[in-house]
Amino acid sequence: MGAVLSYADVIKDWEALLTALREHAPNLPNLEAGRIAFEEHLAKTKEMKARQDSQTAARQEATQELNKLLKDGGELAIKLRALVKGILGPKSERLVQFGVAPLRKRRRKPAATPVPETPTPAEPGTPPPPVVKPAA
Repeated sequence: MGAVLSYADVIKDWEALLTALREHAPNLPNLEAGRIAFEEHLAKTKEMKARQDSQTAARQEATQELNKLLKDGGELAIKLRALVKGILGPKSERLVQFGVAPLRKRRRKPAATPVPETPTPAEPGTPPPPVVKPAA
């Protein structure tokens, strides 16, 4: 049994061993105490697996309940913040305490100064660009 086995494989193997020990009990009288101890150990192992499965189900249920509570709480928080904003006003700096960004005047961005285009030198052998005259 060098390979890693699943729980079901291990239990199946242990039960087969116990069956063989029971069948050959008259020929193996010195192993009776070990067989009984092994049987008790198998029973404890199965009980622990049942408890683990039960706790897994309970954990999944608790996770679902927690997720629902978090969702509901988030919706309540949104509603409360909206009510606070309605009472204090959308521009009140006190909104920051409630995790709400107040409306503030936007700063004007400085006007970008246009960068004059520098003509790129033409490759040798290409005609110069046409000169456009303003229409009169």
